[in-house]
Amino acid sequence: MSIQMSRRDIVRGLIGGAAGLTMAPMSFANLGPPPGMIALRYNENPYGPSPGALKAAGEAAALGAYYADDLQEPLLRTIATRHDVALENMVLSSGSNEALQAAFVAWGKKGKIVLPSLTYSDHLDYAQRMGVELVRVPLADDLSIDLDRIAAAVSDDVSLVYICNPNNPTGHTLDGDALRDFCRTVGKRAVVMIDEAYNEITDRPDYTSMIDLVREGENVIVMRTFSKIFGMAGMRVGYGIGRPDVAKTIADYVMAWPNGVGLAAAQACYTDDKFIQFSRSKIFEGRKMVVDTFLDNGIKPLPSQANFVFADIGRNGGKFQGQMAEHGILIRGRFDQYPDYIRVSMGRIEDIKIFRTVFTELINA
Repeated sequence: MSIQMSRRDIVRGLIGGAAGLTMAPMSFANLGPPPGMIALRYNENPYGPSPGALKAAGEAAALGAYYADDLQEPLLRTIATRHDVALENMVLSSGSNEALQAAFVAWGKKGKIVLPSLTYSDHLDYAQRMGVELVRVPLADDLSIDLDRIAAAVSDDVSLVYICNPNNPTGHTLDGDALRDFCRTVGKRAVVMIDEAYNEITDRPDYTSMIDLVREGENVIVMRTFSKIFGMAGMRVGYGIGRPDVAKTIADYVMAWPNGVGLAAAQACYTDDKFIQFSRSKIFEGRKMVVDTFLDNGIKPLPSQANFVFADIGRNGGKFQGQMAEHGILIRGRFDQYPDYIRVSMGRIEDIKIFRTVFTELINA
């Protein structure tokens, strides 16, 4: 309550006036879900941005006429200090997707890229259009990432291995030590890129993160984003932490410049542990509600340590997605290799209560 009220107060007092932004509904008609719809589809955090991020964003917006170069290094230094790495280990991007695309193009020029057959894919089509050759490795029977199969696929002509942990859309999280052993072994033959977009939501963020390998000088690059736990998907700020030569390679291929409003907001909220814990608690509460909804209807979802849940509903997920949309709930239900699966993101608690009612009615219709 207090966090949300202060957020509204900040919006009224700081995003208006001198910032030149209004809160008239029509001004933001294309942001968020369509009117009357509940969005549980893109793994967003609707509780963000934090009050501090909104305050900083309003102040930066008032200076939006100027380039934001001077905001980049302070943010990177703040992140580097928290993780005990050097500025040379850091690379900044417009959302983590920009850096993922840059990495795929950079190493795609040197060889093939190995990745799980079902994983985050928004950067993959772009990479293939750029001529990058992808080697897709099947998941294990329980839909976890099969590290042994992936290691076996890393031949001499492979330049990069991509692992999303927790994996999207499954929500499965690899054991930290098993992944460390994998990175140390495979890193001798190719760069290992670990996409940790959902790391802050995992049960043990430090254990599941591979940033400690960066400090050890391993051939690893870790990608992070402000789009998930920080609730800044529309502000487009991401970063990577890797060995200096690896970080520089990505930086050389990054084209877009992060925007000043996003950088200011990111700087303000990165160390806001109160808001991070608030977001985690809401995500955990919502995730349990979604899991319980599935279980109450005889559906066993995959275990998730992210802000979404993946489940086989026993019928075509794409069609069910359409049925849910007709009842005002937007989910994901089109996965080519797994046509009977749907993915449900965490929204506000009141929205998930509505999801529970609608889902139960439709699945039993």
